[in-house]
Amino acid sequence: MKIPTLALITLTYISGVIIGTNTPAFQVLFLLFIAMLLTWIFALLKKFIKVRHFACYVSFFFLSVLYTQVYHLYIKPADFGNFKDKSVKLTGIVITEPEFKRWQTDVVVKVEEIRRLSSKVTTSSSKKQRVRGMVLVKIRFPKRDTEYGERYCFSGVLRVPEDSKYKGYLKRRGIGATMNVWDRKRIQYIGREPPHFLSPNPLTRGILRLKGREVSSIKEYLSPPYSQMLIGMILKKGTVPKQIREIFMRIGVVHILAISGLHVGIMSGIFLLLFRLLNLPKRVSFGITFILVILYALITGLGAPVVRTALMVNIFLLGYIIRRRTNIFVTLAVSSLLILLWSPYYLFDIGFQLSFVTVLCIILITPRLEEKVKIRRIWPVRIFLVSIAASIGSLPLVAYYFNYISWIGPLSNLVVIPLFTLILTFGFILLISVWISPFLSHLIATVVKSLLLLLLKIAETLSASSLIYTELPPIDLTIPLLYYLILFLLLSYSKLRKLMLRIVTVGRQELRVVS
Repeated sequence: MKIPTLALITLTYISGVIIGTNTPAFQVLFLLFIAMLLTWIFALLKKFIKVRHFACYVSFFFLSVLYTQVYHLYIKPADFGNFKDKSVKLTGIVITEPEFKRWQTDVVVKVEEIRRLSSKVTTSSSKKQRVRGMVLVKIRFPKRDTEYGERYCFSGVLRVPEDSKYKGYLKRRGIGATMNVWDRKRIQYIGREPPHFLSPNPLTRGILRLKGREVSSIKEYLSPPYSQMLIGMILKKGTVPKQIREIFMRIGVVHILAISGLHVGIMSGIFLLLFRLLNLPKRVSFGITFILVILYALITGLGAPVVRTALMVNIFLLGYIIRRRTNIFVTLAVSSLLILLWSPYYLFDIGFQLSFVTVLCIILITPRLEEKVKIRRIWPVRIFLVSIAASIGSLPLVAYYFNYISWIGPLSNLVVIPLFTLILTFGFILLISVWISPFLSHLIATVVKSLLLLLLKIAETLSASSLIYTELPPIDLTIPLLYYLILFLLLSYSKLRKLMLRIVTVGRQELRVVS
């Protein structure tokens, strides 16, 4: 099968991002510029016209590295080296949705001003500096009244992480330091009117308020842990209790508890089916779903898997609206390219990697499995085969990042995914019904609670055996890379075999001519 041009462009860009973020700027750019120059010199000669396509890819690779380096230089965390491990008082605005945990609240603060505190009197300052960086403030007690757009003064010790993985994670979010706050007296609320350059986004504020109201409605109609599960499935990450996450992790379906591309796909399918039942014209229903997908991606926080699937779904919907056919490989390539153009650091996000590789493996492996299976292609068989393809693709990444393997993932998905689809369907209906009728909301909430209870019982039953789950020691990155190389060779075996036979045949012909 011929690889689409946009897919090759995306792979070229990804290679440029990898090189650009892991090597010194001057050396790489100089060598790439020389390579690009030589390639174009050959390409412009009449004898080497076919090299021009290759020269275009080399040029795009050079620009990808250059763009990544520029992004790295100008979109990077502020330097908090002068305040490292010092007691400081920072003033800033909360620029992300606060993450409420059981005994902790995490907020990302865009800093307006930092002043160093003296060791003797904590209220007196010895140094003052204006910094426009971001700090992750970990409030080590429940503080549920913190909201996006509020200004605070936090007092504590500013830490610059030493661990390379954690530092890289913070750097990809633009965060340069962390601070732990253990006492309420070290938090001072200032107000909601920040300076102009720190003004919060009114669209984000409105979306978060809408999200907060929906979360409160779910808590009103469902009791824990069912409310926590439903909120974690459709609105907000980090709400599902740890014990429940471990149960679902053991059976290989923990992905349903975190908002991902699967949720966006099911959500769009639910609304398309609903609009079809309402007998709306197809183009109208596709247009409304297009808008709803964007709104849902904004509400759930624009995570990499959600954005990728939202782009894929909307490219498909837009193609139908404007009457243009879409190719699944092109759609995947375009959505991934747009995400990485927005932020090259998304490439190193675990969610992006899992989402991209899993979808790609589903596209490539599922048709081959369907050809081998002689059973009638009914939906349970298709779900099982898709689950196997997804497990094959995600296995090395899950083992590398999370150090475990679930052996019954495909079987669990066969049982869980249909039930999960019903839960999402009634969950979205519940979110809509709270604006219409309290009686209807109570009725739907009862259905959702029953489905969640059934899902939990099935997960507990499947996870009872100790043979379904294996914990692994930390593995080296070369193992997943070798795995994917072997997988690529197996998928391309027939074409590689034909290519080798052709090369051998041409070689024999040349030898005969020479002899």
